[in-house]
Amino acid sequence: MLERVQRIALARILSDLIEADFIVEEKEMDFFEEIISKDGFNISESMLIEAKRMDFAKAMSILKELDGETRKELVETLKRLSLSDGTCVPLEAVLIYCVIMALTENANVFSVPSEGINMENMTAVYVENTEGTDIDAAIRNQLKQIEEEFANAGFDFIYIPSVVDDFRALGKKYLHKVVKYMIPSASTLRIDEICYSLCNLSTSRFCRDLLYKKIGVNLIDSNPSLLIKINESDIIDSFGDDDAERTRFSNFLQIELTDDVINTIHRLVNTYREMINADIVAKRRSRSNKFLYFGFHRSLFDLIAYGKEKKDCRLVFDFSTHTAKVYFESMDCDERFILKLNPQEAALYMMIVRKSLEGNGLDWREHISKAEKKKLLGEYNNIYSYIGKGNIVNEYKDRTQTHHIKTRIKVMSGLANAEMFIPEHVKCGLMSFYRIKAPKEYVTFILPKGESSFPTL
Repeated sequence: MLERVQRIALARILSDLIEADFIVEEKEMDFFEEIISKDGFNISESMLIEAKRMDFAKAMSILKELDGETRKELVETLKRLSLSDGTCVPLEAVLIYCVIMALTENANVFSVPSEGINMENMTAVYVENTEGTDIDAAIRNQLKQIEEEFANAGFDFIYIPSVVDDFRALGKKYLHKVVKYMIPSASTLRIDEICYSLCNLSTSRFCRDLLYKKIGVNLIDSNPSLLIKINESDIIDSFGDDDAERTRFSNFLQIELTDDVINTIHRLVNTYREMINADIVAKRRSRSNKFLYFGFHRSLFDLIAYGKEKKDCRLVFDFSTHTAKVYFESMDCDERFILKLNPQEAALYMMIVRKSLEGNGLDWREHISKAEKKKLLGEYNNIYSYIGKGNIVNEYKDRTQTHHIKTRIKVMSGLANAEMFIPEHVKCGLMSFYRIKAPKEYVTFILPKGESSFPTL
């Protein structure tokens, strides 16, 4: 039997799979009801509601904790669901492939707010952080074969230098005219900057300046990889009865490449093809001596021209006025991003952060001694007393609050280093913690007026 949070994570994946082809079939609903029934995975209505508040990457990180046999069972369930309407289409197959790779091959999944991202699903981009690698040379030497392999499977393979060559081939005068037309308010200097970036962008700069600083996918320390746009999900950012507040997230799969690039790609494509029983439409990238404003050419132009650069920030807990004021401040102190939390959420988040800075994180075991729980509740209520209504809380562990904190941070589009501040649930043997990754220099506590220190943890 799956744990509650694992069933919530599974419900998130099931939801994405059902909606992958933009059509919800009655037979899919029938099989879905069978899956969530008590005879299936026993997923309750409250779990389905919570699943809509969980992003795809978080769901995958939770399911990675399962044993091998249970992982296989989940994958088979997804395959059966995709075929419940008689057809497994490419967008369903690529999502199942993502699950397989994340659960069995240690591939990474990223979910980031879609604002400013115009990348199409089933786009596979080669990414690296160091110029002149052996893998880059192998791809460059076999580019046509790789493009053909992906195109025949319905993917659009992107090699950044090829796209840059297309922009460069337009000529300075033509490109300058187009950029001026697209952004008539831009200064000559800004137009020159955009044209220069379009014609001189390297793969490593794409990873650093666009993927990380503008999209929020951090591959700065990664090995050469394929980054595949899988799908988009709507995450509900509300904890009442109204599900109208939603944020769209883009989901990406990162697969690290080995020296044997062609065989790696061949295995990828074959595994994907084995799940499809529908026609595949080949996707071949257009070659033209004209300015193309669609596909990845548009994605790249929009990111360079319009994409807002995210900033590395520090986390600030400012309880100086006895209110739950929590915000992120850019390292240059030029900008603030308010984190909207109620007093209980702010107190819980502060507990998680402070315990992370002092040790492993906030104890989240199901069963702890009365003395340990009393001590932790005392610490929580001391913090809560600064910003709450004076009432005493009898339980600090609240998964709804931790999910809310995570979602609020994830939807803050201005943070480049948001990932280090998002609470993560870590299990190690019998121990269980909620913690953040940020080091001490990225966190600031501002004391209430007249107080010399916060309660000792």
